[in-house]
Amino acid sequence: MEYLIENVNIYMLPPALSLFIGIVIASLSLIKGKLKQENILFALVVIWINFLPPVFILHHILWGQVDLILKIERIVHFFYVYLPFVLFLYVHKVYVEIRKIVIFSFFLSMFLSFTTFTQYYFTGLFTYNWGYIAKGGPALQIFGAYVMLSLIYSIFKFVKLYKHETNVTIKLKIRFIIFSFFMIGLLTLCNVPAMNGIDVYPLGNLMFLPLMILAYGVLKHRIMDVKSILHVTLIWAVTSSLIIIPNVIIYFFLKPYLSLMTHVGFFTVLLIWFILNHLYINKNQPKIDQLFNKHKFNLHAVETAFIDNISILQNLKGTIEEFLEVIKKTLGFSRAQLVLRIADTYIFSDSNGDEFEIDQDIEEWFVGDNQLVERHMVDADPYFSLIKEKLIEEFNRFSCDYIVPLVHNSELVALVFLPEKSNLKQLTKIEIKFINNIRTTVVISISNAKMYQNLSDLKDNLEERVLARTEELMSAMEEMEAMNDALVSTNENLENAGRIAERDMNMAVNVQKSLLPKESPKVKDWDIAFAFKPMSGISGDMYDFYQTGERLNGISLFDVSGHGIASGLITMIAKPIIHRYFTRMINKELSEVLERANEDLIKEIGNVDNYLTGVILKFSEKEGDIEYVNAGHPDILIKNKENSVKEVNSEEGDFKGMFLGFKELDATYESLKFRMETGDVLFLYSDCIIEAKNKDGNEYGMDGLSHSFSTAPGGTADEILHHIYNDFMKFIDGDLLDDDFTVIIIKKT
Repeated sequence: MEYLIENVNIYMLPPALSLFIGIVIASLSLIKGKLKQENILFALVVIWINFLPPVFILHHILWGQVDLILKIERIVHFFYVYLPFVLFLYVHKVYVEIRKIVIFSFFLSMFLSFTTFTQYYFTGLFTYNWGYIAKGGPALQIFGAYVMLSLIYSIFKFVKLYKHETNVTIKLKIRFIIFSFFMIGLLTLCNVPAMNGIDVYPLGNLMFLPLMILAYGVLKHRIMDVKSILHVTLIWAVTSSLIIIPNVIIYFFLKPYLSLMTHVGFFTVLLIWFILNHLYINKNQPKIDQLFNKHKFNLHAVETAFIDNISILQNLKGTIEEFLEVIKKTLGFSRAQLVLRIADTYIFSDSNGDEFEIDQDIEEWFVGDNQLVERHMVDADPYFSLIKEKLIEEFNRFSCDYIVPLVHNSELVALVFLPEKSNLKQLTKIEIKFINNIRTTVVISISNAKMYQNLSDLKDNLEERVLARTEELMSAMEEMEAMNDALVSTNENLENAGRIAERDMNMAVNVQKSLLPKESPKVKDWDIAFAFKPMSGISGDMYDFYQTGERLNGISLFDVSGHGIASGLITMIAKPIIHRYFTRMINKELSEVLERANEDLIKEIGNVDNYLTGVILKFSEKEGDIEYVNAGHPDILIKNKENSVKEVNSEEGDFKGMFLGFKELDATYESLKFRMETGDVLFLYSDCIIEAKNKDGNEYGMDGLSHSFSTAPGGTADEILHHIYNDFMKFIDGDLLDDDFTVIIIKKT
């Protein structure tokens, strides 16, 4: 303890600050970034830049042990020489591709690392009153030039990237990096005199300054120019000097007595010292803030005055005008536009009476995420990806750079649209906080003003409304009598309409049944069974078998979205179209058959909301070869003789095409060819079987279907179908189906 106290001095503070800030920044980058590649690489850059501060601290702790210090320096530099490689890797992975530079820097760093334990790298140590610094050999000089060239090259790449970038937020982020890298290079150059025997304190120990700037720019992504950075740095310097200078004076006054204290006495002094520093900082910090943050205090004064004024306003128009005027004058906006919600609609109106419809998703977003939104942040931040396009539409429609929501009781009351500031700068944190503070007050005032205006209108018009309601009541009574007579007639009409609807439904069911096969085809080499159960009378599922005599040419299964008559009518249109093209184009690729059929289908059904998914198979004359196309449908399953079940899919990944029946979609399809051996079984199905739930809310799903299929007996197709159907019905335990049920079993004999 006495030895450590004796060696503690003021020169240890800068490297200690750099080490502490570096650790904090790297940790925040990893934690906040959730181990994303960019944040991991950024943390590595920070860690490598901070390799030397702990060594400089050890110089003082191990003062006089020159051989040990030199050994530690060599070990640290063995890893430190990889700094340019880590820097280039960060630039390569995050910003611009420089693969060859990264590879070259790695091998050059590897070569230099092998020299760190030789006289070519360190020849000894210079000793100064502020600490030690290594005497550089030719290898160290090469490394120094290597580092500077790396920084210059990186800055050059970032400047080039900056010129071509259009997003203001990303450009600002690059500016932070350029400014920080420049400072790192400048501070590193300031170590050269001391390394050549000139007694000048190495400013490389102040590396925490560019680290703080780099962290602010890369991690925070906030709008802040270099002038603001210097402003913050100046505040920090003044604050630090007001804290450090008195502490240094007290330390040198107490230093002779500290080594004589017991552990209890030493701890007591530290505790008192901490309390006094805490009281001292609390007393002086407000004065420093007031000195350097006049804008902040001016905004606070405006905020207080605005809240006082707005609290006495009961007129809605006056409240809005006061709010917008304060925003424009205080923050330097040329204009500000507020649109107010009309009742419970998605229609908003401005002061001129112009009405605007705001998308429901926009409203839900602002209710859930009640914060000011900046256009450039929407462009750059993935956080806004789900709502980005709709927000950009609003920014364009109102020619603005900021949108401020006014939310009260989980309801979007109004939106404020602000353009770019007159000074072309973006809002600072202090200004955003000012807006947030006054909008909280103004949204309550607007809600109260609307309520007051509604009450006033109600009072003024109460007599007129009573008379109007009386007349309406008399008229309603007369209408009631007429309605009673009309109800009798209406009931009779409804009964007739019901009978007609039931007759029409039965007719549609019969027509559909006549179009769908009633029995499995009896064909050579294949054993086929199927089950078809509509949820209601008419089904949105359809299936078909294509054969020539005893030869099986193909099978299809399609599922129309939705249920009821509309879906059933689509099946009646689609089935003959697909059958016609399959038969006519029997020698064409199955993908081309489906594309042609889809073109005709779109012409026939027109602009309806229903679409089709499905699968279609074509069986080759070559025994066991099958061509398969999938149009957005669940994958078919195949089971071999060893009862192994798998999905039929492409080895390169999912090959499914788009739905049928949408002219807006680019409906192209890909054919997949596979082979079945004797004893193999195919399973086709509509999504009812995998989406059905039991009473506990659990889905039958692909797991249940695959298990049932794999455990089915190796008998006929009917026996396999019977096993799967019984297992499925046992799972749902008597519950009614909420979709059409269709399955087809095809076994190779």
